[in-house]
Amino acid sequence: MKTRFFTCLSLVCVILFSCTSQDQPTPNNQIPVFDVAMQGVNPAWFERAMEGIDFGIHRIEKYGVLVADSAKLFHLSIEQMEINNVRYGSLSHGTYKEALFDKRPEMFLLSYEPDLSLEDHSEAALEFEKNIISGKYAALGELGLIYGGIPLNTPDLYPYYEVAQKHGIPVFIHTGFSGPNPQQVLSPAFKISTANPLLLEDVIIDFPDLKIVMMHMGWPFFDEALYILGTYPNVYMETSVAIWLLGDQLFNRLLSEAVATAGNDKIMFGTLQMAWPEVIGRSVTTIREAEYLSYEDKHAILWGNAAELFAIEE
Repeated sequence: MKTRFFTCLSLVCVILFSCTSQDQPTPNNQIPVFDVAMQGVNPAWFERAMEGIDFGIHRIEKYGVLVADSAKLFHLSIEQMEINNVRYGSLSHGTYKEALFDKRPEMFLLSYEPDLSLEDHSEAALEFEKNIISGKYAALGELGLIYGGIPLNTPDLYPYYEVAQKHGIPVFIHTGFSGPNPQQVLSPAFKISTANPLLLEDVIIDFPDLKIVMMHMGWPFFDEALYILGTYPNVYMETSVAIWLLGDQLFNRLLSEAVATAGNDKIMFGTLQMAWPEVIGRSVTTIREAEYLSYEDKHAILWGNAAELFAIEE
């Protein structure tokens, strides 16, 4: 009798354990991560540009340790990706973008960055299309129109949008945000008003099937970005820079409001690590430890939404 009893008890335990293990979600630290906003920049520029800057939101402790050597920067960025289960990064900008890609091509996707100084973009857009077909580029942007004082609704880039819409390629557009003392440090033409997400409405109307990703959560035009996110089905939002520069209190309020208002299905994780590789890990931790996010929210933001946008399987 005892043998039969313990046999039945063991069978029940196995069944219960099996059901429980299948029902339990993957632990937070095992959720794969897709960083949709990474850069292969020349870090020496940032070392010069950031000299003596320590005020407002641009306090040094928010940035962390600047890595001025490009080889070391690449090494530490990839190391941060591996430690934090960042399986893919979309390289959206930078002089050394392709050099970083060549280090670990299985970990990165390349995004095309147009020459904004061109008067006619028709031929460049045709070349962009050839590179999409060949598999070289998976996205368009980051489009840093703000640095030229160019409004987001400029028709100059329409040739690229036609190509991107035709091939289902997402376009990443800098919305809101600035670096410190932007006219002196970044560009004399910088005007924050040119990057108001509401200006995207003209592009959305003219290209209703174009997949648009609003970078940096649109801040300080967050409410405007949230309106666009919740109104148009092919518009997305990503978290880069905002996630590590604004501070936990402000960033978590913005993300909480975005998820509560527009849902978790069009928000993606990005860092824009530039010359500060440690922000990759800090940013991943910010999402994983957010108590206001469910497991489903975290999975969608860290991986699912970007994987679907780029048609990548987990």
